[in-house]
Amino acid sequence: MTEKTIEPVIALADLPLNRHDRGPGIGAHGANFSRAMGLTMLGASYFEVQPGESAFPFHVHYLEDEIIVILEGEGTYRFGEAADKVTVGDVLGAPAGRAELAHQLTNTGPGPLKYICVANQTDTNVVELPEHGVVRVHHRKAGGYDSIELNAPGKGQA
Repeated sequence: MTEKTIEPVIALADLPLNRHDRGPGIGAHGANFSRAMGLTMLGASYFEVQPGESAFPFHVHYLEDEIIVILEGEGTYRFGEAADKVTVGDVLGAPAGRAELAHQLTNTGPGPLKYICVANQTDTNVVELPEHGVVRVHHRKAGGYDSIELNAPGKGQA
């Protein structure tokens, strides 16, 4: 990547948002902007979530920490067995770990929930979805991902 391809300043209002649906009540419009900025060890994305929806299912990353900054709206942040109301200006932490650190942000307000999520980037992203009993392994490579899905530890085994 050359300096000419790096955009050191990004306007959130100018991001081309794409809709990603991941199941009933799970979906959002969003865009990654860290790649355009030339970042290789830090990922950052912007999300807009409609009332009653979550961008992602209840999940935890084994190797990646996340920080979420609420820009607009209100929601409920599930973290492990706890649930906290969140609103504009709140900063949420999602440390790497196992199922006890799973998290999910749901829009519980009347309008869109807008936020930025920042995470360290690893070559392999391991994500557990404890309520689905699966672990997904994504290997990042140029041009996309290679992914596999496995039964979560202690789940789906005879």
